[in-house]
Amino acid sequence: MSIRWLSAFSRLVLLLGALLACKKKSSADPTPTVVTESEDAKRFKELQPKAKVLVAKLSDMNQKAKSEPAVKSDQPLKTKVEGEKLIIIGDKWLADTHRDPAEDEIDLDDATLSLCAYAVDKKAESTKDGDLKSDVGYMEQCLAWEYIAVVRPKKITMPKIKMDSKSFDPGEVSGDLLLFAMPAGEIKARYRFRTTNSDELTWFEGKPEKEWAEESKRDLVKNLKGVIQERLALERDSMGK
Repeated sequence: MSIRWLSAFSRLVLLLGALLACKKKSSADPTPTVVTESEDAKRFKELQPKAKVLVAKLSDMNQKAKSEPAVKSDQPLKTKVEGEKLIIIGDKWLADTHRDPAEDEIDLDDATLSLCAYAVDKKAESTKDGDLKSDVGYMEQCLAWEYIAVVRPKKITMPKIKMDSKSFDPGEVSGDLLLFAMPAGEIKARYRFRTTNSDELTWFEGKPEKEWAEESKRDLVKNLKGVIQERLALERDSMGK
């Protein structure tokens, strides 16, 4: 066997060894996973900055609501306001959308606004897909609002439950309302209001007095919001004043 042939054979062995080593390395290294961003995540990142601006605007509205004098006479908006373009919220919830009402207050919060405020503090990367979809929905609703009706209660008389007779003395709430136009947060209308409970509650045996008290307070809020919605929809001429 000649030296030249041995040299060629050695080169062939080295080449085959190198190829085999590359093959083993290739099979050992996993194929890198390409992570694609979901449509909900993209939508979340698109809406979140806009929702942050809206939530930040609440602070400005809170200062305006505090400094605005009591409404002496209605200065109504001439344009009809559709229900889905409007939220109704108490003035104290502008400063804290998550607050709980005190014993002497009625609950004038807005759940969607509160959830929207939570969403603006989240990170898309650390949020589950189902939660992302929900957060996107909340932010879309918030950003679709054209008006925020801020209720400033001046006097609240809580309803009184009479368990023996299964009846109650209706409560009453009165005050005024400032209608803010979004996204600028400008006051576009002013109203006075006064409303009471429904004529009756539907009674169920076995419900404790505390639950009836809470139910009667919710009824008072429901009536108040209903009156406001009807007034802004131009379906009534006043809010009870």
